[in-house]
Amino acid sequence: MTRFRMMIAVATMAAISGGAGAEDRPLALVEHVDAPGVAVQPFDYVYANDKIDLRPSGELRLAFFDRCLVETFTGGVIRLKNDNVKISKGGASVQQARACQTAALSVSSDAKEAGVSVKRVSPFSSEDWQEISVAVMTPRFIWPRDKKDEAGASVSVYLLEADPAQLVWQGDVDGNYLMYPEDAPGLIPGLPYRVTVSFGPKHQISAVFSIDPQLELPDGLLTTAVPLGL
Repeated sequence: MTRFRMMIAVATMAAISGGAGAEDRPLALVEHVDAPGVAVQPFDYVYANDKIDLRPSGELRLAFFDRCLVETFTGGVIRLKNDNVKISKGGASVQQARACQTAALSVSSDAKEAGVSVKRVSPFSSEDWQEISVAVMTPRFIWPRDKKDEAGASVSVYLLEADPAQLVWQGDVDGNYLMYPEDAPGLIPGLPYRVTVSFGPKHQISAVFSIDPQLELPDGLLTTAVPLGL
């Protein structure tokens, strides 16, 4: 099985959140929520120190980025910490291990300007890449929700094998996620692409990804999505 080794760096969200550090890195992604009045929505990121009230019987399912773990919470109040989740007020949870690609974090000076800094160890060891491998041909791109950018965003996908990088597809979207359209130009397995989400001329984040149909990972949100802002 062909698998790309990857190192996912911390994405510095200065252009969107006014500056970020390791403490601002999202811990998990909301896969499902059924709780009236709760602020989070599916595909939202959650962070350390977030507090979510599920009383009396709401349900929330979180997929954790670095622990290959999905946890479903029912009722009560949950508080997220960097290394655990505290449950109170009668809440309960069930954990499920899920195969995934874990991320080894690193930070470089480039991240302060570009928003991401990553290294594609193979096959381009001399280049500075961030790469996320997914098995599907139409990945879902997900990024942090920001109320300041309610006007929507522009999503662009570039082929990095070309010099200069070649624009493959571009589209506009409201919200914080978009699935690569089935009628868009097909993505070529094994080649590196960059997806860039622009909220204006000075507000953007990006990530590098590739398609690897041989990845033996379950068909879950985190294994079929390219999360930006990590």
